[in-house]
Amino acid sequence: MKKRILSLILAVGMMTALAACGGSTGDSTGDSAGGDTSEAKGIPLKVATYYADTHPTSIALEEVFKPMIDEGTEGRYTVELYSNNGLGSETEFNEGVSLGTIECCVTGNLMADRYPALYAADFPWVFDSVEEASAVCNDPEIQQIFQDALIQSHYILRGCSINGNRCVSNNVRPINSLADLKGLKLRLPTVSHYVRNFELLGAAPVTMPMTEIFTALQQGTIEGQENPPSTLLANGWYEVQDYLAMTNHQIAMNFVLFNEDFYNSMSAEDQAVVDEACEAFVQKQLELFLQAMVDDVETLQEYGLEVTYPDREEMKAAGSGVIDEYRSEYPEFDDIMTKIEALQEEYRASAGTADDAAGTADTAETAETAEAAA
Repeated sequence: MKKRILSLILAVGMMTALAACGGSTGDSTGDSAGGDTSEAKGIPLKVATYYADTHPTSIALEEVFKPMIDEGTEGRYTVELYSNNGLGSETEFNEGVSLGTIECCVTGNLMADRYPALYAADFPWVFDSVEEASAVCNDPEIQQIFQDALIQSHYILRGCSINGNRCVSNNVRPINSLADLKGLKLRLPTVSHYVRNFELLGAAPVTMPMTEIFTALQQGTIEGQENPPSTLLANGWYEVQDYLAMTNHQIAMNFVLFNEDFYNSMSAEDQAVVDEACEAFVQKQLELFLQAMVDDVETLQEYGLEVTYPDREEMKAAGSGVIDEYRSEYPEFDDIMTKIEALQEEYRASAGTADDAAGTADTAETAETAEAAA
């Protein structure tokens, strides 16, 4: 009897101990789950570009676009930047944004052949300066025309940034005139009006993705390329190029695009944050690009490139026929060009007034200085 009682006491004791262990384990797990202080990430907002990290576009995205959205949405969205074709080629990430596998991209004009109204954003010989191109392409009326075309592919447009003042580099000869372009094997993006322009200028266009340019220059598949000097520098192509001609044949723009479903899924409050971030990005990128236009040419000269300044008007006379060809072929392009020409007149008149005012102020200041000195 005593043995049975002792066994019962031992059994109860063991069950109590096991219950205590189980309770301890359960409490520990609960504390771990409930006390997790790791920062919760917001909804990813992936942004794809083809630019190197040092390009004004990448810098403006990092310094302005990302913090404004991360902070402005209070962490509800987290911007992830993928430069240098980190999410594929331009064609691939354009498709990704259209399908919704990528939320946003800063892209060029590969879509223009599908939507002719978009040609105006970077057509050869249309704009005389980077500032003019930015002002006109970000005008609300022009933005709406672009948006109306793009919506067919499920894009939401939120601004145009500068791709650049496209110039020609090569490793054959300096370009001082139209004749020096004849027969040069130049890489062009797969965009029909880019190619047609250089056919009219007498060069031999070769289309290929940006990612293949360096190797193609090394191997002699191509002899040169045409891009803004900042792109030439950022991608290291100057290592296999000897000459840079400041042709400024094309003031090219980029589109800041979001996937339609993604953008529309955001609250009105968060959409406003994104819109403000895009506007600030466009302005910051323009400022950085304008400075880079000066700094990058000086750096390229330091790296040994010979820089020339051929007569732009001679080349424009030969190449601008591409504008007339496309106006005849595409009514949408003709319509937007008519609107752009009207905006250009306004912009140039305004810029001329500002220049006159600045000149008057300078004259007055000079007179005051002279009077004070006397």
